[in-house]
Order: sequence, then C-alpha cells, then structure tokens
Amino acid sequence: MEKELQNAELRVKKAWPSVMSWVGSTSALIGLFVSIAGGVTWFVARHKKQTERQSKMALAEAQATQGEYQASIKSYADILSGDPLYRPALDQQLNAAMRWTEDFHVVTRADQNSAELAAPALDQIFAILDAGHIRSKGSEAADVQAHIGWAHWLNEKIANREFDSVAEQNLRAALGADPQNVYANAMLGNWMLQKGRSLNEAIQHLNIAVSTGKERPLVRRMQFGGLIYPDRKGARAEMIRAANDMRKTGEALDEGYKSRILSSCFSPVGDHERLKESLSAVPPDEAWKTYLWLDDKVQDGQAQTMVHDFIYANLLELSGKRQESLQKFRLLQRVLKSQPGSMKDSVDAAAARLAQE
Repeated sequence: MEKELQNAELRVKKAWPSVMSWVGSTSALIGLFVSIAGGVTWFVARHKKQTERQSKMALAEAQATQGEYQASIKSYADILSGDPLYRPALDQQLNAAMRWTEDFHVVTRADQNSAELAAPALDQIFAILDAGHIRSKGSEAADVQAHIGWAHWLNEKIANREFDSVAEQNLRAALGADPQNVYANAMLGNWMLQKGRSLNEAIQHLNIAVSTGKERPLVRRMQFGGLIYPDRKGARAEMIRAANDMRKTGEALDEGYKSRILSSCFSPVGDHERLKESLSAVPPDEAWKTYLWLDDKVQDGQAQTMVHDFIYANLLELSGKRQESLQKFRLLQRVLKSQPGSMKDSVDAAAARLAQE
C-alpha cells in the first residue's frame, strides 16, 4: 500500500510541470487575446479619430476656399482644441488668416459701426498671425510679417485704432528678410500710394511684386487699387502700362477696374493733359489696342463710337499725324454740331489747337 502511494506521488510530481506549463500557456494565450482585442480597439478608435479630423480639415479648407474665412478659422480651432500641436491645422489656419487679411472687408447695416465690427475680427487675425510668425522661418516668416503689416493698416483705416507707422515698420521688416517678397512689395506699394508717399518708390515695389509672377490677382488688385484713386501725374501712365501688360499676357481684369481706368485715363472731357499722359504711356498701336481691350463692352447708340473716334483722333495727334487728326476732329464737330456739351467743347478745343499749328 505504501509503495502504491509512493508511485502515485511520483506520478503527480512528474505531471505537475506539464499541468503548470498548460496553465501558463493558457494564461499567455488569454493575455495575447486581451492584448489583440485592446490593440484592435485602439486601432479602431484611432482610425475613427483620424477620419473625423480629416473630415473637419476638409470642411475648414472648403470654407476658406469659399471665402468664409472666419468660419474656417473656427473649424481649425475646433481641431486644435483636441490636439493643439497638430501642425497641418496650425498651418492651414494661418493660411486662412492671411487670405482673410488680403480680402478683409466689413458689411454693415445702416445702424452699425464698421469700426466696431472690424475690431474684434482683426484681433482674431492678429492672434493667429503673431503665433504663426513665431514658428515660421525664412520667406514664410516674411510672408506672415507682411500680412501683419497689412492687418495693422486695416486696423488704422477701418477700425480706427492706430495712428502711427506700425504697418510700414512690419512691411519694411518683411522686405528686410526677403527683398523680393511678393506680399511685402505689393502691400507696401499700395500703402505708399494710399498714404501719398513717393510715387516712384511705390511703383518700384509694385513692379517687383509683378515680376515675381506669384499671387498675380492679389498683386494686380494692390496695383490698380493704389493707382486709380490718387490724382497724381504719372499714376495714369503707370495704370496704362500695367493694363497693357495684362492685355499682352492674357490676364483678366475685373470689369469694375476697367470702368474706373476708362473714366480716369480716357475721359473725352476734362484736362487734355491727363488724356495725353495716358495715350503716351505705351507705343501708339499698343495704346489703341489696350483702350479697346478696356472698353470691350459693346453699348447701344453712337456715344461709344464717338468716344472711340475722339480717342483715336487724339492718338493720331500724339503720333505726329496732325492732318489726319484734324480731319477726324472736324468730322466729330459736324456730328456734335447739334449736341452741345462737354465733349463738343473738347472736340472744338482740339480742332482749334491743331488748326493753329
């Protein structure tokens, strides 16, 4: 009996390692399954989070593309609330803020104050631009600083909160970092024209911006937006040179700008010297093509034809073809004989001027 007990004990001892090995293997398998399940849960959660973030990024980008800059910035802020260091959202939010700065305007009702509406929006822009400037380097930092300068100009012009040279300081600092920077040159050129500063320097900056070939629609808005309003000698000639360049390169020009250029540079009434400056800005054949390109909207009646004839007669005069010019003016005199007015006065003055020479 004792021997049988000893044999049974021996068998148990021999089997025990196998039992423990089985238990250990089972525990390991359970642990593995738990780990896999946890990993799958983490992967599914991570994939869901990435999908949601991508969807929010797409929405924010679409809003910026549609010009809904404030909504776009808020959408990026929602993304960053969960991950403040997510660089794609930071960069795209900065880009939306810069685009908003370029296209900043305030729509008000009769009972609203534009300055009061502009101020909080500009504060929002400043916060994003300032943070973006800190983390940017090289030409990107110059891009941001140029927009900071332009935002300061908006803060002065629209929000009425600045009365010093902060805008100019930032724009020139951006040029110091990147002399060919398209934003700094275009914005500084426009700012100088609005402020009545040196016309030659302003034109130089605008021409540099054009020569970069970048951001062409913005550059042209800055160029014409600055040149159209000041009544200064040389501004009209520069407008015609810019319009002529656009015509030759196939660039589109907003109809509003075309109309304002025509009234500013090619008016058939008023100071003859202004028309002379405009028509002399480029070679005669190019001046005529550019004029027709600007006045490409067909109108009913004889008014448009008579204005065209008047402009062409002046162009003949400036080209040295005085007899041909005089004949054109005398034809116009006969047409306008029974239509007294400012244009008739301009035609009579031109005919008298040529007849005396």
